[in-house]
Amino acid sequence: MKYHGDWLPEDMNCFRAIEGIFRRTCLRHGYGEVRTPVIEKLHWFTGAGVLSPDLMHKVYTFLDWDGWSGERMVLRPDNTVPVCRLFAEYYKEKQHAKIFYIEDVFRYEDDQTPGGQLCQMGVELLGNVAYPLIRDVEILILLFDFLKELKIGTGRITLSHAGILRAYLKTLGLSASEEEAAFDLLLEGRTLELQKICADRCQLEGLSRLLDLRGSSAAFLTNLKALGKNSGEFTSAVEELEQIAFPLEALGYKFDIFPGIHKDLTYYTGMMFDVYVDDVKIGGGGRYDHLLEKFTKKRIGGSGFSVYAQPLMDLMRKKAVSQPETATISLIANLDRKDEALEALRIACALRHRGIAVEILSHKERQNAGVLRAEVIKIKKTYKMTAKTGRRKKTFSLPLKGVKELLSFWGGSD
Repeated sequence: MKYHGDWLPEDMNCFRAIEGIFRRTCLRHGYGEVRTPVIEKLHWFTGAGVLSPDLMHKVYTFLDWDGWSGERMVLRPDNTVPVCRLFAEYYKEKQHAKIFYIEDVFRYEDDQTPGGQLCQMGVELLGNVAYPLIRDVEILILLFDFLKELKIGTGRITLSHAGILRAYLKTLGLSASEEEAAFDLLLEGRTLELQKICADRCQLEGLSRLLDLRGSSAAFLTNLKALGKNSGEFTSAVEELEQIAFPLEALGYKFDIFPGIHKDLTYYTGMMFDVYVDDVKIGGGGRYDHLLEKFTKKRIGGSGFSVYAQPLMDLMRKKAVSQPETATISLIANLDRKDEALEALRIACALRHRGIAVEILSHKERQNAGVLRAEVIKIKKTYKMTAKTGRRKKTFSLPLKGVKELLSFWGGSD
């Protein structure tokens, strides 16, 4: 049975290409890379405003019987929470950090696929920064820059704001517990269950209309304010989204607006978004203003996103995007002869020291040789090497005096 987290050499080559582009993009934008432990304390992920109930059912958790703590632990199901914990421990005095990561998260799959390991690449801008909405725009621009350099298709985001739905629910006259339950159902996309809660409120039609609305311009948000029933919180949330949508539109970035966006992570308090490439969802993110308080005991804001490596790898292969790859030289020799095997090893070492990938094959394995190949042969009492590429062939005396001529030969054309 194939495990969800298994990657073969060709998968790793594709991933390294994506990883390299992501790392370079983040560094250009002034972010520094961090790494957090795979195992974290469970209580950091529990409580209101962290993970949705649905996502909490998918975490891998266990009791640390033999460890120092004796606490219940968890395999990291989300990367933002550990980064916030890291911020509280190492950036408490500075109160500001621009961080990126390339790390796995672990979650049960809905289809019970074994493995449950998913690689995320993400950024977090942490701290009470000046002009936070502009910083949110900058994060989205970083994301678009990354996708543009990948050259796998047209990136497009779906924008929303957590405050829009929260404020609208408050206009329905629900109790505090009903309101919180309704919001959880909205985030999880369970609108039929929400209908049961709101059935006696005579407001479901307006809520359904809000959930069905779609837009693709900043002007759409001006019209959206009319649904707020004079709610100041609703208007404020829409206006915040306007301040993000306007510069994106002016800079030529494509986006959609959908108030009913679905999120498994309930810590978002401001802008929320999903990101797509050619209609394939690859990740998302948003603003959170209370999550850091869980670790710092202070009101500190944050904003960020994560994208998943697997759909990006699938898109890269589908688009047949060229990937940086080192050609491998197949070096064939009779490995039963000690002196011939030694010559093969000597040649391989010389080439590898020049940064060339070399695989040594026996005569029985020669059918696995690639386009660039060489064969050690014995002529009378001396050894020579026959190098081949396509229809071209050239013989070199051994031991090699240098590899420059050999590399020049392989770099030529038929």
